[in-house]
Amino acid sequence: MNIKAEGLNKNYYKKDSSGVNVLKNINLDITAGQKVALTGPSGAGKSTLIHILGLMDRPSSGKVYIDGIDCFAKNDKYLRNTRKESVGFVFQFHYLMPDFTVFENILIPVWKDKDLKLEQARELLKKAGLFHRKDHYPSELSGGEQQRAAVVRALINKPGVIFADEPTGNLDRRTGLEIESLLFAFAADIGATLVLVTHDESLAEKTDKIIRIADGRVLQA
Repeated sequence: MNIKAEGLNKNYYKKDSSGVNVLKNINLDITAGQKVALTGPSGAGKSTLIHILGLMDRPSSGKVYIDGIDCFAKNDKYLRNTRKESVGFVFQFHYLMPDFTVFENILIPVWKDKDLKLEQARELLKKAGLFHRKDHYPSELSGGEQQRAAVVRALINKPGVIFADEPTGNLDRRTGLEIESLLFAFAADIGATLVLVTHDESLAEKTDKIIRIADGRVLQA
């Protein structure tokens, strides 16, 4: 998926009416199939930016075009359906449901149609090296296994874009490298755009494009 942002601003207001301008006139272009790193110091606005690019939050002003469509000119139902059908998210914490097995967690995003997705879920789990753990609960998995399950869950709908917010931040180096490889391989398999938020320069250097952000502004795109 092609993603373009024009003049994005995001403001948060407190009860005393004072505001915090988190994003300031963000302009960027991401080409379909690219692997992109968003880097910058903590508090720079990286997570806020991918929440907006991923249609989880609306900007205070500005536009986001996905494959040429002005998304925030549409209603909430359109945004919700686009997120469900075309966007995958992986976060620093896995957010697996503790009372569901790995296999059930993978199917949560497609629960209404889960019977049609069973074979795809099995194949994804095999590729992630988790098939033997499919009937286990999240508490029975290692941190790396939990994050691999979260990656598979994000891919169950074959999204056009995958957003990963510090996906290796809670993992040791060796396990983090495994998750990086898995994300790159899965994105290539389905031809998805991959947008990674990371502080890890070695990871950023593996991508096609680095977008550096500081104080809510793009320094390099």
